[in-house]
Amino acid sequence: MEMKVAVSLNQIHLPNLMALAKEKVTTLLNAEASAQNQAMGFAVGTFISLLPTPGFNFALALLLASWFRLHKATVLLSLAIWNVFVTAPFFALSYRLGNWLFPAPATTSVTAQWQAQVISFVQGFLVGNLIIAGLVTAVSYTIVLAIIWLLREKRGSNVTSAS
Repeated sequence: MEMKVAVSLNQIHLPNLMALAKEKVTTLLNAEASAQNQAMGFAVGTFISLLPTPGFNFALALLLASWFRLHKATVLLSLAIWNVFVTAPFFALSYRLGNWLFPAPATTSVTAQWQAQVISFVQGFLVGNLIIAGLVTAVSYTIVLAIIWLLREKRGSNVTSAS
């Protein structure tokens, strides 16, 4: 049995999509969690997504969110944003940074050279990845915290001006 799903561009209504996105953002802003908690949830999801943990990042992020009592919706939002297509360039950058930090030593033996290359790659990639993930996580935490503060301030000023 074959099932076909056909979606044309005519069926996707941009105003409806924007209204749905606005509704979800409003729901996030109305959550009882603090702005720091929501930003930290996004940061944890970002860090986990940027680590080389394919297939485990979803479970690991939710486990850490439950353990540290972070806002799970922002963790899931960050996992959706930092998908495989977005993180692939960061993995390439991690490799370049690690290769620059830990170049493979030149040896005379082919076997020793191969082993040195593998060790250099793994060591360099992991260290480069931790550096990149840490920097991107810190920047994303700051940006998300500022966005939440600005949106809450704007919403608060709209409520007081309407009264």
